[in-house]
Amino acid sequence: MLRMMRTIKVEFFLFCRDFIKKDRDESFMSKLKSKQFFMELEVLYSQISGDKIQIIKNVLTNTYKDILKVYIDEEIELIDEAYTLQRRQYNAEILLNYLIRNKKRGIGLWVVSKDIYSSGMNFVFGLAQPFKGAILSIYRLLNKRLIEKEVVHEVGHVLGLPHCSNNCVMQYSNSLWEAEIKPSYLCEECKKKINLIYSY
Repeated sequence: MLRMMRTIKVEFFLFCRDFIKKDRDESFMSKLKSKQFFMELEVLYSQISGDKIQIIKNVLTNTYKDILKVYIDEEIELIDEAYTLQRRQYNAEILLNYLIRNKKRGIGLWVVSKDIYSSGMNFVFGLAQPFKGAILSIYRLLNKRLIEKEVVHEVGHVLGLPHCSNNCVMQYSNSLWEAEIKPSYLCEECKKKINLIYSY
C-alpha cells in the first residue's frame, strides 16, 4: 500500500510539474503557490433542458464536493465555425478552445445537445483539457445514468485525472456499450490521486 502511494505521488508530482512548465495560467499558479485547490466550475449549456442541467450539477457536487464549487451560467449558442457540414457534427476541439478563451471562472464545462467529434474519431462523448475545461455532448447519452457517468468522467480529466484501468468511471469509453457497463463512481486509486492534487 505504501509503495502504491509513493508511486501515485511521483506520477502526480511529475504531471503537475510538466503542466506548470507548459502552462502559466495565473489563476492556477496562484492556487498552486497558496496551496488552495478549491476550484470553481462554470457550466455553460446549449439546448439542454433544465432537468438535465440539474442532474449534472447534482452529480458533480456530490462526486467532487470537497474540491469543486459548481456554478450554472447561461445558455449560449453553438458557434458556426465548429460545425462540419460533411459530417453533420461539431468539432469538439474548436468548441473547447472557444470555451477556454471565454470562460469567466477557473475551469469550464460546456454541455451541448449536438453530436461532436475530434480528430481521428467518428464521435466523442466529450473532450477535456486538464485544469482548463471540457466539452460534453449528451447527443448519444440516452439516460440519466449515462449523463452522470460522462460528466463525472470529463470533469475528472479537467481536475487532473487520466484514464483508469480499474473498475472506475474514468475508464476510457470508445462506444456506448463501454459507457453503459463501466461504473458511475471513482475508484479508490483515483480518489487518492485527486486528494494528492487538491489536499496539501
